[in-house]
Amino acid sequence: MKINIIGRQMNVYEDTKQLIEKKLAKLDKTEAEATVTLSRKHNVSTLEITINAANTLFRSEVGAESFRDALDKSIDAIERQIRKNKTKLAKRLREEAFIP
Repeated sequence: MKINIIGRQMNVYEDTKQLIEKKLAKLDKTEAEATVTLSRKHNVSTLEITINAANTLFRSEVGAESFRDALDKSIDAIERQIRKNKTKLAKRLREEAFIP
């Protein structure tokens, strides 16, 4: 997975980059691209993750007190979206497979 990390009006430290890459590694798809945008405004850390996998977009934007909390919540939301998409595709294939 190709990961692009962007800091809006801030510097992103190396340990934060490594943490993001480690957390996104479990969502690894071969042809997927992830864009992670970090910003801080009024003491709220906002983390946005957009994953483009096989022309399907998965997006999550979470605000929290720290980037670590926002990253955990965002990863959970992306996993939920991926699971929902897989289930939807499986149902569609199963229902249409037996129509004469």
